[in-house]
Amino acid sequence: MKPQPLPPALTETDYSAGWRRLAIALALAVVAGLLIGYWYVVPRSAAWHRIEARPMSLEINGPGLLDAINRVVVTSRIQGFLKSIEVDRNDSVTRGQVLARLESIDLQNQLAAAQAQASAAALGITGSESERARAKAGFDRAKIEFERRTTLARTNVISPAELTTAESNFLQAQADMARAEAAIERSKAELLAQQANVKVLEARLADATITAPLDGVVISRERNPGDLLLPGANLMQVVELSTIIISARFDESARSAIKPGHPARIRFASDPTRVLTGRVLRLSRQVDQETREFTIDITLDALPESWAIGQRANVAVEAQSPAVAIGVPETFVTRLDGRAGVWLARSGRATWTPVALGYTSGTDIEVLRGLKAGDVVLSPVGRYSFEPIDLGEEVP
Repeated sequence: MKPQPLPPALTETDYSAGWRRLAIALALAVVAGLLIGYWYVVPRSAAWHRIEARPMSLEINGPGLLDAINRVVVTSRIQGFLKSIEVDRNDSVTRGQVLARLESIDLQNQLAAAQAQASAAALGITGSESERARAKAGFDRAKIEFERRTTLARTNVISPAELTTAESNFLQAQADMARAEAAIERSKAELLAQQANVKVLEARLADATITAPLDGVVISRERNPGDLLLPGANLMQVVELSTIIISARFDESARSAIKPGHPARIRFASDPTRVLTGRVLRLSRQVDQETREFTIDITLDALPESWAIGQRANVAVEAQSPAVAIGVPETFVTRLDGRAGVWLARSGRATWTPVALGYTSGTDIEVLRGLKAGDVVLSPVGRYSFEPIDLGEEVP
């Protein structure tokens, strides 16, 4: 291998130029370090918000289901085979409209027999009254004869035996009269019994025709013609449109904030982009012992076109805080290791402070614990020096 030539020797000028380049590089590195340190360590100006205690309009959210106050399960009061069903699901019905009919031939025959017996009982009263009139005539004759013979007996015109016979005939006529009166009362009682039986059979025959109990819409049908329908068995369900509500559930901590009449916004899971409006109708007087939730009924200003009972919805009630509360812009809230907190200005530095959050209030959010009136919170945009603080209790 051919030997390589040695590099030329460095001159004093070359050494000076190298030192100058090294010095410049070191100076630039120091300046860059200072700038980076300033960026990370020195606090900078930022948007801020001073905490004030004030009444707040709260947005309280909870799940809900579409329901109806007047939702009737239509059943039969008697047993029978379904002859026909006149309506189907989604049909509108009016009060008294025929919904279904049961086979009723047996009831019709029983009713005809009962009516005939009632007519016979009425004729029995007529016969008893005729018998009473005959007995009355005999009673009158016997009474007159007894009184005449009593007068004759005083003057000894007739014998005591004849007076005794007249008295016996009078008493017999009197008994016949009482018996005729009793027969009339029995006939009247028989007529009342038969008339009551007629009414019972008429009612049962009327029950064979099932009618709508209210104006509404049929939402379900459980039976078909030919089925044996037992008393109390579910035939169909009808709801009254004007009583359709949202039954929503909320944590019991919101009970003092929600009042009847508060406005509400509803989004159905089937169409989450559309917002419906309504108002709180009433609050239940019972809290679930396990979930610690209570329900409220919300009336809707308008029903969705594709409504269905049991439909899921998300409800946001616009309520007022029961007392003064502390709120902070929602954009100022950050999370560190899964915990919510804010950057709190203290002694010219930004300190991250954990907080417990409540309900939203427009662009603000309620702070339950962690802040007090007069505190200044900073926008989380940018970086600040910080040192964690201890609130003295665990803040979720």
